[in-house]
Amino acid sequence: MKGLEIYNTKDGFAVAKLHYTADPDKDPERNGQEWLKKAVRGIPGGKSSPMWRKEQEIDFTAYSGQLLCYHILQQYRYKIIRDKYVKENDFKYGSLDWGRNNPTSFHVYAVDEDKNIHSCYEIYLNETSIPDFCSLIKQCPYYQDLMWISADPSMWSRTQEEEQDVRSLADKFQDEGIIFIKGKSRDDEIAINELLDRWDKLDTQEPKFTISPKCHKQVWEFERLRYKEITTAHIKQSNLSETLVDKDNHSWDDFKYFISRLISAPDAIAEKELSCSSPLYKLQELQNKRKEYVH
Repeated sequence: MKGLEIYNTKDGFAVAKLHYTADPDKDPERNGQEWLKKAVRGIPGGKSSPMWRKEQEIDFTAYSGQLLCYHILQQYRYKIIRDKYVKENDFKYGSLDWGRNNPTSFHVYAVDEDKNIHSCYEIYLNETSIPDFCSLIKQCPYYQDLMWISADPSMWSRTQEEEQDVRSLADKFQDEGIIFIKGKSRDDEIAINELLDRWDKLDTQEPKFTISPKCHKQVWEFERLRYKEITTAHIKQSNLSETLVDKDNHSWDDFKYFISRLISAPDAIAEKELSCSSPLYKLQELQNKRKEYVH
């Protein structure tokens, strides 16, 4: 059958790829010339673009080695990188990517009533200590309004040896009064899809994710995010997901922990995971009362 390819991966999974040419009304060699003309409209680069090659030609190497969003940021910078007023009733969330030998990145994300996200505050430092960084977080003007602070799930692993015990990084932050909840996923693909969805159709629509120009490092990093190099052979050997090069991606990682948590019913999970004696739990209780008062 034209347009159908079936193969087995190295792990024994059967994969079936159904190309658009399997449909006579989409196959340019049959009745699909008009469909093709309409389908490529509005896609920068047309049939040769990575977007078309991946989504329509089922070419999973299309983005291999390419920049994730540099061209989007260049073309629509005036829409994406801008100061937005953070309203009192916006929901505010923090997220952290801790780096002992790498930069540490912390951002505050404000979510409005239409679920638009604005990255509004940044702390980004090299060679810092946990007490010093916690002090900076507490000085953030939005700290008292944070619903929660997400972090790398690996921070709950007990890897920190002390005289009497083996503790986690999350424990050490809690000693300083900063309570985290686990980022739902470390997977790049979830965050990539969410980001690109929020930056879709920018010719005619406003972005659903914006970044303050004061978040210099986040802008700098997002311009440099790049897909890992992969080959067709890699794809047929295993089930690969979209992955970014692990370099200059600390603010990306904190965005990743935040967005994966946000889209997975965060408030219900946060209530279960936060200790009722923690500062964030008490803040959340006050925020719930404020919401009840408003309604």
